[in-house]
Amino acid sequence: AVVGAGPGGLTCAYYLARMGYSVTVYEAQPVGGGMLGITVPEFRLPREVIQKEIDYICACGVEILFNTPIDARHTVNDLLEEGYSAVFIAAGAQSSLRMGIAGEDEAVEGLYHGLQFLADIRAAEKIPLKGRVVVIGGGNVAMDVARTALRVGAEDVQIFYRRTIAEMPAWKKDIEEAIEEGVVINPLWAPKRILNDGTKV
Repeated sequence: AVVGAGPGGLTCAYYLARMGYSVTVYEAQPVGGGMLGITVPEFRLPREVIQKEIDYICACGVEILFNTPIDARHTVNDLLEEGYSAVFIAAGAQSSLRMGIAGEDEAVEGLYHGLQFLADIRAAEKIPLKGRVVVIGGGNVAMDVARTALRVGAEDVQIFYRRTIAEMPAWKKDIEEAIEEGVVINPLWAPKRILNDGTKV
């Protein structure tokens, strides 16, 4: 049994199937691909590309059970009792990093965390962006958020990062494409707190 149909789980399942093992993948989400399928924007990774890979893995003999989480109601021990010889856990890392500043965890209008914002957009939820948008961070998620914000209505998107552009952990190609699309990068800036009036930023 493999827990999670993200890149790690699907890779494990594929190679086990090639070695002759019978493999079942348990996936909590209705789609496979993990964070690639849930958060990476369509313009960077079309869903059809992910689906072709998943279809190929299934054609190799791997069974994927979607909407089937392994949790307190159906545990790893339950899987072993059901006859699986081993369980590979590929649950992934699915939370946005926090900055550790005041106001970042308050539920107010206009404040979004990167991965959740991308997941909502990928799930076709409407997020009313307009005017100016500030993105804090310098990684690949920050670049995806900035470029996506432009695509869903923001007129001016600016990234603020605490170090230099050369020190940004995002891939150089993503940084260049974000700039080409109109994203402004402001290096050597770090927020101290996020202000709100009780209902919105």
